[in-house]
Amino acid sequence: RDWLERQLARCTTPAPFVPGTTIRFTGEPLTVDWAATHRRRPERDGPVLRCGGPESHLQARVQRWLEQQAQGLVQHDLAFYCDRAGLPVPELRLARAQRRWGSCSARGTVRINWRLIQAPDFVRRSVVAHEVAHLVHFDHSPQFHRLLADLFGARLGEADHWLKREGRSLYAQFG
Repeated sequence: RDWLERQLARCTTPAPFVPGTTIRFTGEPLTVDWAATHRRRPERDGPVLRCGGPESHLQARVQRWLEQQAQGLVQHDLAFYCDRAGLPVPELRLARAQRRWGSCSARGTVRINWRLIQAPDFVRRSVVAHEVAHLVHFDHSPQFHRLLADLFGARLGEADHWLKREGRSLYAQFG
């Protein structure tokens, strides 16, 4: 019973998504400033994300914006780590998985969870580097881990720890 209570206490409770909500973008807080007079398409201005249109569609509009930002940043990360590994850049797809941050198919397609756009850059990049290492070693062998360490560098343990500690929170606002 104690264990179950501890697990339930760790679960995130979705907060209502309303104007003034703070979201995370690359690990930094971003306040959602909604007004009917703002442009429908979200626009970032420093620590503020301005967004207009119907308030009832605010959460969906912000999520689409985050997914678009994720696509661009992850594509850049993928190209960077593939270049370091001497590999061609494979097809990239954003995923909505509930339990995985990334995956690599036998055909070489890399999938990265779009929610990582909320995490600090080094965390997102560690997942991308992990999947690039899988393009070479489709396992978690010592060779895989050596390549991953060569690709990503010293902050790998810190990134893994961050995901274990904070990862579930990335689902709080965009279930």
